[in-house]
Amino acid sequence: MQKPELESQVLEYLYSVVDKSLRDFIITNNGDHAMADDILQDAIIVWYEKVKNQKFELQTTISGYIYTVGKYIWYNRQRKNKRIVPNALQEAMMKEEGFTEEDFELFHVDKTNLVEQLLEEVGTSCKKILIESIYMKNSMQEIAISNNLKNEQVARNKKSKCLQKLRKIIEASPYFKNVLKHLKI
Repeated sequence: MQKPELESQVLEYLYSVVDKSLRDFIITNNGDHAMADDILQDAIIVWYEKVKNQKFELQTTISGYIYTVGKYIWYNRQRKNKRIVPNALQEAMMKEEGFTEEDFELFHVDKTNLVEQLLEEVGTSCKKILIESIYMKNSMQEIAISNNLKNEQVARNKKSKCLQKLRKIIEASPYFKNVLKHLKI
């Protein structure tokens, strides 16, 4: 297989992986399909140029990086069109960390999306237990019943193991560690 053909396949794959999530984000935030196409293309070009110039450092998945770059490009265009006001905290973080316009990792972090990503990483059963415990504030007895666990102690042990798993995922991921370090929740 020749290099241009391989590059083309990689780019097509990335388009397919990121398209729906970035398109949904842009449309939800007053954009349209044509704008989404432009933003996706621009985001992939930013990533591609960084790879070609050997300036890309993987701190998250490639698709996550492209999605984040796309969101930043979208916000930048909205700001230039005076549709949104720049967030002073985000601007300060950019200067404090020494980021340039092309370093998009920490900008406009969607807290809901971040939590969803983390919960997907822990697996279905842990996700269910953590949601029931933390967000729904169910008792251990209710969690045991809804998850077909023997008793409350088994539910507590399972929750504890899920939290440990979540901590390991965060500690093993430079992306999650970096974002959570700078994120004010």
